[in-house]
Amino acid sequence: MLIGLTGGIGSGKSTVSGYLEKKGITVVDADKISRLVVKPGSEALGEIKDVFGAEYILPDGNLDRKRLGRLVFSDKTALWKLNYIMSNRIGMEIDRQIKASETEITVLDAATLIESGYDALVDVLWIVDADDEVRIKRVMERDSASRQEVLDRMANQMSRQERLARECTVIDNSGTIEETWANVQRALDEL
Repeated sequence: MLIGLTGGIGSGKSTVSGYLEKKGITVVDADKISRLVVKPGSEALGEIKDVFGAEYILPDGNLDRKRLGRLVFSDKTALWKLNYIMSNRIGMEIDRQIKASETEITVLDAATLIESGYDALVDVLWIVDADDEVRIKRVMERDSASRQEVLDRMANQMSRQERLARECTVIDNSGTIEETWANVQRALDEL
């Protein structure tokens, strides 16, 4: 069974994924894959350098994700260019990891699962949700970002209302970690 796990920035997908991994479930994490495909010396990193400039590469050869993030979340054309470079590479690695999974349940954790069309491939869709203000506060603390930077990122994602309008299981992550884990366990029990 393939579960699609998504949610807006700061919703707590990583918290839910971590719990599932502790339960022995394979998690294919699109964010980790996006980091893998831009490792130093990779073709994707070279294209990013060519398109956006050397200032987006750190002295150690890694991508300056924070700097590039500030650009693409304030410039839709830049975001489109980055997605063009990354999408196929990420998609191929996602497919490879899903096929390689040996567990009964596999989870595809992707912030843009619905937007990228992967929701059509999953058996069940889980959406991790929290109130917008909770999400904003979490991202500001986690990323040392300004409120406006977080709002810019949120504006480039599917809205909470659009996401929750899908046929899905909602994992509420507005409360304590224990409450979230209980919500995840209930969703697993319902499978």
